[in-house]
Amino acid sequence: MRKFYLSLFTAMIAVNMNSQTKKIAFVGQADVYTSNISTASDGLTYDDDRAAAVWFMDTFIPAHSGTVSGSYFSFQDIAEGADISSYDVVWIQSDGATYTDRLAEWPRGTTEGNGDKHCLLREPGFQWNGQCSTLEDDFIWKIKQFYKSGKKLLLGNFAGKGLEVFGVFDGLSNPWEYKPNQLFGDTVANPINTAGAWGTNWSGNSTSLITGISTNAVSCTNTTQSIEFLEAGTEKKNRVLQYNLNWGRIYIDAGGASSTLSQRRQVFQNTLNAEILLENCDGTEIQAAKFNPRNSGDGTIVWYGAGVYDWYAPGGSNQNVRKLTENSLIYLLGNSPLLVTEATVKILDATIYPNPVSSILNIKYNGNILTQIYDTSGKKILSSDSKSIDVTQLTPGVYNVKISDQKKGTSQTSKLIKK
Repeated sequence: MRKFYLSLFTAMIAVNMNSQTKKIAFVGQADVYTSNISTASDGLTYDDDRAAAVWFMDTFIPAHSGTVSGSYFSFQDIAEGADISSYDVVWIQSDGATYTDRLAEWPRGTTEGNGDKHCLLREPGFQWNGQCSTLEDDFIWKIKQFYKSGKKLLLGNFAGKGLEVFGVFDGLSNPWEYKPNQLFGDTVANPINTAGAWGTNWSGNSTSLITGISTNAVSCTNTTQSIEFLEAGTEKKNRVLQYNLNWGRIYIDAGGASSTLSQRRQVFQNTLNAEILLENCDGTEIQAAKFNPRNSGDGTIVWYGAGVYDWYAPGGSNQNVRKLTENSLIYLLGNSPLLVTEATVKILDATIYPNPVSSILNIKYNGNILTQIYDTSGKKILSSDSKSIDVTQLTPGVYNVKISDQKKGTSQTSKLIKK
């Protein structure tokens, strides 16, 4: 369906004096970003993908006004000719809203035993025997062109199955064998998973991706840091796309049963030119990765497939899912992890005073908060849960103050001048 595309454009008032606003496109299933497609053929709604799109359009873009503009496109829009060539980053989000085995060849539909080949890309959602090969081909071609031009992609959830057809593994023999090899999960929340908090383990070297995220100490095979992504009480579907190193092409290339886990990880990183970001504690499951260019002129991709990368989280908070995504988008844009605008972003109704400040910075807000102060390079200078902060020791200059209500999962960023 061709349409006037929904866009949010922001004024060019970036503090870092960039002469041009950076552009991000969100690409999802529905015709408009606020729809969860309640009429899909299998009766399942796209609550996760809608939650991600609404956060991007209504929270992320306004929070970074002056430095970033954003637009929403459907998969069908892209296939039918929407021009994304002027965008710096494209975020493709697909949690699928259907049984995970039907997503094994995403963005192509799988074929049932009776020969029915379903369509996963049309705006009405999953379609029984949808037969949309031309749409699939056109979508793949457009995204591959974008990636091969050196641009950046963020792939959410089962969109990671597109790594091979988008050209990431071009030049490898049987490149389709290097896609994530394990997927599973529920179509609705499983009540037995609701009570506990869920997280996974961070092992990436790109530490700017976890700026502003608290980590917990763990003793795992390859990492000492874990991150809670879904707090206790959050409904969870545990929909997973990952690399399991106990079988598959990486396992075979490393030597099969005679190989060590360390050797398999090395093959994954060297063959795919990839950095492991998230993994399970024993290191056998790679749940997120950054794929650096394997071929000259290619772009960079960040992919999150962990079961805790869950956008629809009724009953609790998924604040760190949002923060990790925010950091990843800004990282892919090539900026510091905290973009700053000239004006305060009023997502919280918090006030800082005095500003400029010489000694004590006060925060007026009705609720518990965490305040973090960054310099203009994005380096965190101090953190406090007090509403009166002594900033006497700060060097005079410009700082960025991020105030977060972690219970509500909201925040605002303000510019602070230290006298």
